[in-house]
Amino acid sequence: MDESERVRILDVLTDHIANDTTADAGGIMRAPITDFTCPDLLEQEYEVFFRNTPLCMGLSSELPEPNTYWSDNASGVPILMVRNGDGKFQAYANACRHRGSLVVPEGRGTKLRFTCPFHAWTYGIDGKLLSVNKSNHFGDVSSLDLGLIKLPCAELHGTLWVRPTPGDPIDENDCLAGLQRDLMHWNFPEYAVAGTQIIDARMNWKIGVDSYGEIYHLNVLHTKTLDKEVVGNAQTFHSFEKNLRMVIANEKLNLMRMLMPIREKWPYKQITYTVYFFYPNVIMMVDAFGVDFLRIFPLDHSPSKSRTMHTWYIDPKVRKYFDDHEAAHSDRMKRFRAVVENEDYAIAEDMQVNAERGTPPEIVLGRNEIALQHFHNAHRLGLARDLLPVEDL
Repeated sequence: MDESERVRILDVLTDHIANDTTADAGGIMRAPITDFTCPDLLEQEYEVFFRNTPLCMGLSSELPEPNTYWSDNASGVPILMVRNGDGKFQAYANACRHRGSLVVPEGRGTKLRFTCPFHAWTYGIDGKLLSVNKSNHFGDVSSLDLGLIKLPCAELHGTLWVRPTPGDPIDENDCLAGLQRDLMHWNFPEYAVAGTQIIDARMNWKIGVDSYGEIYHLNVLHTKTLDKEVVGNAQTFHSFEKNLRMVIANEKLNLMRMLMPIREKWPYKQITYTVYFFYPNVIMMVDAFGVDFLRIFPLDHSPSKSRTMHTWYIDPKVRKYFDDHEAAHSDRMKRFRAVVENEDYAIAEDMQVNAERGTPPEIVLGRNEIALQHFHNAHRLGLARDLLPVEDL
């Protein structure tokens, strides 16, 4: 994202504010309500999206230095990610080659070796089997390849990607589809992990993704919270194959309009929220404080349950302020959770109840909800389903 592109984005936002619109053209899309309730569809999603598709796991700072690890079970497949002694990112199935138990409990830390809690088989940070407990009793397996199973992984411009199933290497262009310049612009390797939390909800995981894809609801649902900070009816949209970028204006943009007519001098990051969707299940929001990174998964193999893994990465330019104010980190996490859980997801759970009753039989997505239209067809494309048409208005 270079300066000229940022100025073009600000031009579009300013035009939308002036004309009270979020879309210049387009139509409506109808999505069947069964997309949120069908168990068979969910099983296809598990297999395609959460087993055989590269998943964006987080930013590089999850593994801040050599010999650090991160064990994560959110996708339903326990994954062990490490930065080895040479600083290279690697990923393994978190399953002991003896009997398949978890070698490393969920969490992050620093280690050179991992010992299975069941029978004490020990593995190095490079995944190699280092020792078998009482090998003289068990049998000499030194000639067998019993290291941890490698998973395809890649570190792409400050982001970490893993495919939970062994196979071909991860292709950068397939994952990012043109978003490389954006990621390089933000310099994500400098952003430190500031906090993590889990938000479970009684809603389909795709309804969770939809919650972050439009601001049509802003002035209605968030009147006591986000409405005071974000400008409604002002957003841009650009697709990058199955991914997307959406930019929203905050109230400081209106101040810039009055005080500084030359848009090239506007402080882009301070007056916008840049929202990315990384297919199939990640929402990433960049603002002046850092990055809110949300991975949204189905839960308990139920089409009516989901889990949102929220991580906040702090911008190094504001880190000192938060470090100097003891409660600032936790207060921001609590505030984010309150808005999502008590407002967005509360409404989403009502939607799920009606979806299970089949009322209404479909949802209607307007031309100002083009990101949601994109989400639905990106998921359909991934499953080789018929795409939903856009009806002209």
